[in-house]
Amino acid sequence: MFGFKRNTIEKIDTTGRPLSAHVASSKIMASHIDKIYTSGKKQTVAIENASVDIQDNDFCCIVGPSGCGKSTLLRMLAGLDFPSKGNIIINDRKVTGPGPDRGMVFQTYTLFPWMSVEDNIKFGLKIKKMDEAKQQEIADRYLNLIGLSKFAKSYPKELSGGMKQRVAIARALANQPEVLLMDEPFGALDPHTKSVMQLLMREIWEKEHPTVVFITHDIEEAVFLANKIYVMSARPGRVIKEIQVHLPHKRGLELKDTPEFIQLRKSINEMLYSSEPKE
Repeated sequence: MFGFKRNTIEKIDTTGRPLSAHVASSKIMASHIDKIYTSGKKQTVAIENASVDIQDNDFCCIVGPSGCGKSTLLRMLAGLDFPSKGNIIINDRKVTGPGPDRGMVFQTYTLFPWMSVEDNIKFGLKIKKMDEAKQQEIADRYLNLIGLSKFAKSYPKELSGGMKQRVAIARALANQPEVLLMDEPFGALDPHTKSVMQLLMREIWEKEHPTVVFITHDIEEAVFLANKIYVMSARPGRVIKEIQVHLPHKRGLELKDTPEFIQLRKSINEMLYSSEPKE
């Protein structure tokens, strides 16, 4: 088992002022992660000395320029890839591969096209050989949560992109993972649908209380969704700042027009710009 002592880290609040805070035992701890790809004699450093510390029930967004290693880091949290150096610990156990404690939602639509919406949500439950009545109870609960009860018998080809992602989120949550890993799940959606999905994701998080790690290029999306944001530099990806988001717990789209929201969005944008290599 791996334990972690309480420690003090520097954070900034939504006004940019430093905060000193004590961190309790971690849900997810990635420590001094390097990821190096080797091709023949050539080595490419994708991630360098990156560390994240995520608490139980955090909604954590990771932002950074394209190619900085955000998705690679998420895949390592999922156990789908492994660091060249450093450790990843979830629930005091070293990550050695995928596990039922983690659910994953991708940007691309990953529903089974031959299964109905309801059966897609039940898929993991059937693998567990759960009682059929219990499967139905769980599927009904999540269909109601994502607002698609009327589409239970529909097939993925009959759904819009936003609806497909709702089902993908419900399928992941139906297995009751402790950690939900999301790799730019709203990146391909139009602006209106994206806003609707952001509201839905906040509602799901408030009701279900999963620990969420959410990768996005969209700074506004990160500020709206998260209570904690990690900002990564351009390749090789390093964590350059951890930001605690001190905005209201209940959030509507009008929050995006407030001075506090705009200031935080601007400060993160400036961090990303300053991290880009200059000509």
